[in-house]
Amino acid sequence: MPLIIYLDTQDYINLFNEPKDGPNHDVLNELLAFKERGEVVIGFSFATIVEFITKPDAANREERVQRGQLIKDICGPNAFPNMFDLARGATFPNGGQWMLGKGEKVMSASSFKRQMHKTLVEELSKTEGLNRNQRRQLGRKSSMHELMRRSTSNWGRRKSDYGGFPVSDEIVESRLLERFMKGQCTDAEFERRMNAWVSDPAEYSRIIYDYADHPNVIEKFFGKPIGEIEKLSVTVKEAVDGLKKLNEAQLATRVTLVDAGFEKSEARKLTKQFSLPVPREGHPKLEAAVGKERAGHFQHYFSKMLRPGFNFKPSDVMDLMQMCYAYECDLFRCDKAMASLFKDFAPFEEKLVGRFRELPDRITARLAATN
Repeated sequence: MPLIIYLDTQDYINLFNEPKDGPNHDVLNELLAFKERGEVVIGFSFATIVEFITKPDAANREERVQRGQLIKDICGPNAFPNMFDLARGATFPNGGQWMLGKGEKVMSASSFKRQMHKTLVEELSKTEGLNRNQRRQLGRKSSMHELMRRSTSNWGRRKSDYGGFPVSDEIVESRLLERFMKGQCTDAEFERRMNAWVSDPAEYSRIIYDYADHPNVIEKFFGKPIGEIEKLSVTVKEAVDGLKKLNEAQLATRVTLVDAGFEKSEARKLTKQFSLPVPREGHPKLEAAVGKERAGHFQHYFSKMLRPGFNFKPSDVMDLMQMCYAYECDLFRCDKAMASLFKDFAPFEEKLVGRFRELPDRITARLAATN
């Protein structure tokens, strides 16, 4: 079995910004050599897409399109599932599906046909000169193909005909919708091509720029759960900060009491320090969201937050979410700070790699240990 490798988003950024003969590309070439020999498989996730394929101004559009191609060149069709689908049994490589849940589709042939039939019936109800029998006959689902075959309409040859659904130029130019409605394209082909962008980083990076005025698809699928986890982290941080301020106030009061003539022992009794709480075992909401066996690192992180001097960063939230995939990985890239933070977390033992350049040697060592 090949080793499963996860790269940090910063690795992709560094590779993209660096000349082909740079040191990061030397590392990448080694990784690709492992991959070509079937010794490793490299996967991406929703976080890779969210953080690496961002939407810039029009002047930089082509650059971001190239970013999607870089992910595809490195990982191929190997994606870690939507993290909120992990509890339902989704596993790597998940058929390249990084956004949707197991078995889900953005567009299904059957639902599209139902919608088109509904539209047809509504239009027939407005058409004058048809008797009840004609309306009934034309309103049958089987009549849609015949009507489209007889029609000389150009419907389906413009992006606006797709009702805001993201489609590539290739889909429009190939007249996929027109052929589907005429019965000249199978349901399977229609679904495969209409949904291709949700499992192809390169195609996704091309499409998102043509739909800048539409709701953010990442926000739609991930906005609420990401916000909830970030809120939880901030709540813990605020609680810790609040307790620290209370303890500082207690110490100040103690000094005041001693200055006022109280015995030090009595002043200490009156101004006892508040102990930071110990996180309870398990967190039902997190366990329900990502699976009980993948939620332990959140509790480990929260326990570290309670220690004096801990420096919480908002970017840690996205790192924690990506670490849901570390359980399934053989080697997982993250920054040095997170690697250090989790060095005593048993499930991640020997998995975390703090520097990109360390990966080839770590892979070699892992391969030697398994042979």
